[in-house]
Amino acid sequence: MALGTVLTGISEFQIYEMNHAVVYIAWSIWWISVVLAAAASVLLICLIVSRETRSIESVTGAWLLLVAPLAVCASTGASIADYLPTDLAYITLIVSYALLGAGAPLTCCILVLYVTRITTFKLPPHDAIVTSFIPLGPAGQIGVAALSLGRIANAVLLDSTLQLDILGPTMLGAGVLIALMSWGFCVFLLTHAVFSVVYQRRSAVIPFNISWWSLTFPIGVFGSLTAGLGEVLDMRYLQVNFMVMVVLLLVLWMFNMVRTIAGAWTGSIFGIPSLANKEDATKESTSSAVTICDSRPTDRYV
Repeated sequence: MALGTVLTGISEFQIYEMNHAVVYIAWSIWWISVVLAAAASVLLICLIVSRETRSIESVTGAWLLLVAPLAVCASTGASIADYLPTDLAYITLIVSYALLGAGAPLTCCILVLYVTRITTFKLPPHDAIVTSFIPLGPAGQIGVAALSLGRIANAVLLDSTLQLDILGPTMLGAGVLIALMSWGFCVFLLTHAVFSVVYQRRSAVIPFNISWWSLTFPIGVFGSLTAGLGEVLDMRYLQVNFMVMVVLLLVLWMFNMVRTIAGAWTGSIFGIPSLANKEDATKESTSSAVTICDSRPTDRYV
């Protein structure tokens, strides 16, 4: 995912104009990110299935990070394909759609588990409640990838010699439709995340920890999806929303950076969210068991 950010920056800021070889360097790095994303997603899911026993109550938004790189690589491939020759762009397009085809259903499956978890069990602990924003990222990334691939497919297929130009507008329309549905689902996830944070804040103060950085990626992806739809549909409302999200994201970055530096200086940032609660619960249960054992009479006739 970090490589995807670098590659998107190369394409968005048009660094290739300084040296055309940068395009092929970026394309090579993209292939490395594809291999890493596919291997990480498949291997981690296989390890969870074969080595661990999980329950619905243990499902969190962090599970989505297992498959999020697939959709990220798909959208990154669309960004790079726009500057490649037609034959290489066509190969990149096919691989990107395959990555999206693998990542989108897996993301939807985990989202079903996540929605089941939040509707069946209570919310996550207050010190990890910020992770409620994580599902917003992978869900929005599906829409970003579908919209980006649809726009590039419309251009690439028109220039190809495969006589598939009729599929270009169809794939663009499908990308816009998927992006719209993804945007609507993101609105629900955002509303739920805000509600969860406000609800937990009523009972206890939410301490700053490393999980607060999970705010940046989801809001950034939701902003990118909003900007893409605003450009394609020519809707002023979505474009204004995108500008608001950019300002909000900048404020979050500055806030998290300052608090992280301060926490690193004092050492408080290195605590694992919810670990302290688990340790306290373990100590409490242990002390309760000891108290019960001590209160048992030693004389059977007493």
